[in-house]
Amino acid sequence: MTNAAHDSARGKLVRVGDIDLWVDVDGPEDGDVVVLLAGADTPGFRWTRALVDRLIGDGYRVVRFDHRDCGRSTRLGSSDAYLLDDLAADVVGLLDELGIATAHLVGRSMGGMIAQVMALDHPRRVRSLSLFGTTPGVGDERLPGPDEDFVEKMTFRLFEGPPRSAEDQVAWIVQLAQLMNGELYPLDVESETELAAAEVATGWAVETGHGVAAFSSKSRLDRLAEVVAPTLVVHGSADVVLPIAHGRALAEGIPGAVYIEVDGLGHEVPDALVAEMWPVLRHHLSAAATWTG
Repeated sequence: MTNAAHDSARGKLVRVGDIDLWVDVDGPEDGDVVVLLAGADTPGFRWTRALVDRLIGDGYRVVRFDHRDCGRSTRLGSSDAYLLDDLAADVVGLLDELGIATAHLVGRSMGGMIAQVMALDHPRRVRSLSLFGTTPGVGDERLPGPDEDFVEKMTFRLFEGPPRSAEDQVAWIVQLAQLMNGELYPLDVESETELAAAEVATGWAVETGHGVAAFSSKSRLDRLAEVVAPTLVVHGSADVVLPIAHGRALAEGIPGAVYIEVDGLGHEVPDALVAEMWPVLRHHLSAAATWTG
């Protein structure tokens, strides 16, 4: 069994309000909790062992889960619209069900947006923020849109239509990873294929309501000064989905935020980046653990 397949087999369903969330909790029971928030349309195990094992090795208890409408969590119909507020409320409810008072939040892309909402509207539940390749506001006209070439390629994929066979679905997911990949780290096609295969095996859908939630939610750009949790922002200069101005806006708006701009990184958090960023993230989490706000 591959690492991706093993990770995808872990976990259980936890009832949160009216939905079920597939949750995997790993690490020492008495460890400070780190919740890893996945990006849009992707299951929790998209945060790989490269980060999970490092966190556990430092004594943290790690929570990964599939957002509503994704993976093995409750799937909603096209008429069941929701916002980032609802996805943040899911996290708060999950923490309640797991008996967790506060947690460090590490979010990528949409996961980073949810983390911001939690820091703004549920500040007592958040010990720190670590935001990778995310934005304070999708569609905010003060920030640039996606790369035009990327939009053109995505439009072509849309008109081409989603694949039907499992093999073609895996190839479709890998192709998307290639489109979002920067030039700093070559795409590990073998690992990406394993992850994609696990994703398809655990309930993949070409599109969920996550994109609509991100676009329909209010921009947080004018509220960033309200964030009190210690914050780390990591953004790539070659991000074609959320250009570098989005990361800079987060870092400039959140008081005391630590900002790392990675030259050549795309809209990705590969294992190689995790290895290089680990000393920074480790220090950030350790310092936040003693923060009294």
